Amino acid sequence: MLEFFRRNLFLNSLMLLPYTLMVRIESLLHADQPAYASDISPFIAWTNEIIPSLLVQNLLACILVFLQAVYINKIVIKHRINVQITLWPGLVYILLCSIVPQCTYLSAVLIANLFILVAFSDIFKIYKRPFAIKFIFNSGIFISISAMIYPPYIAYLLTGFIGLSIIRSFKTKEMLQYLSGILVPFMLFGSWTFYCGTFQEKMVGLVKVKFGFSSDIMPTDTNGYIFIGLIFLFIIIAIFSYNAYSMKKRIQVQKKINILFWMILSALIALFISDSISIDHLLMLSAPLGILLSMNLLKIKSAIFPELIHLGIIILIFVLHFKILIL
Repeated sequence: MLEFFRRNLFLNSLMLLPYTLMVRIESLLHADQPAYASDISPFIAWTNEIIPSLLVQNLLACILVFLQAVYINKIVIKHRINVQITLWPGLVYILLCSIVPQCTYLSAVLIANLFILVAFSDIFKIYKRPFAIKFIFNSGIFISISAMIYPPYIAYLLTGFIGLSIIRSFKTKEMLQYLSGILVPFMLFGSWTFYCGTFQEKMVGLVKVKFGFSSDIMPTDTNGYIFIGLIFLFIIIAIFSYNAYSMKKRIQVQKKINILFWMILSALIALFISDSISIDHLLMLSAPLGILLSMNLLKIKSAIFPELIHLGIIILIFVLHFKILIL
């Protein structure tokens, strides 16, 4: 199956949708929102009012993961982050977003991931671009929107600044453009809530950030421990593979890989930005890890070994989702 997604064809990309539905089928058969869902974002409360059906929400989550996977593949291919043109980065992203059932519902962090991907795609585009005002401004807007949807993404406001500094020599004028982009969504939302007479209620709910480590992220079952263990194992693999990622790559690609590591670091720092996050917070790591781990798979010379790894993860997903083994 993995070999099928090695080729970048339209049909292959389209087949990522049924693939996503397959690995998240349990969330569609048993559409229950877990009790440990994070309440850090008021955005989800509004979503629940608009879309009360949990089945529809979980189906939208599947479609959203699929679209994000396709977009990740577009970013990787366009910016030549991988030497080989393949759909594996998006496929690995789908797997990371689906390992445990706690992450298969429509969550604020999953929605915010889309805006983060667009923001960093814009940051990647400014390398040696003489007129980059639009991309710098837009990156600030999209990171700001993601932080409004999921407050721990506030950590990425600094990451965006660091990313811009890595990609090119960051001028004062461009710094102001980035800051202006950050302020626009907050100003528009603040103006609208002030007009509606709900400024204090909505804005306080929006920036519900309380520094400290959340004990809610600590798992309450075996699924959670397995997920956290795997995520940190993948981070360690990525760190020790840094030289392999950058070796024989052009300077601009090396810079973009460095930004991916800053994204991972920021997601870990964001653990301390709120004291009420849950395990789905680790979805913040899925995009950069998905790209990096796909590079590890592509470097394996054996055609069978990546297939075995892929099959093992698929089996693990079904075991954890359907509780085939009581651990």
